[in-house]
Amino acid sequence: MPRPTTKLTADQQKLLEAAITAAQKSDEAARQAKAIEEAAWDAIITARNAGVPDDLLCKQTGFSRATLNRKFGKRPEVD
Repeated sequence: MPRPTTKLTADQQKLLEAAITAAQKSDEAARQAKAIEEAAWDAIITARNAGVPDDLLCKQTGFSRATLNRKFGKRPEVD
């Protein structure tokens, strides 16, 4: 049995379209934020591999040492 079609008023249609647009913008913003965060992590690991101390990296970037260690593993040497 086919489902009945929903008839929206003009106001309901405008609100639905606004909700769809907002959801699409939210999805795009989330994708962009993820790409920006990955770029930050790439820069952090590059700096770490170049010998920048973890405590300085964490203090200046705002990322925690625990997160840094979970993402890339502990550094073998103490900084």
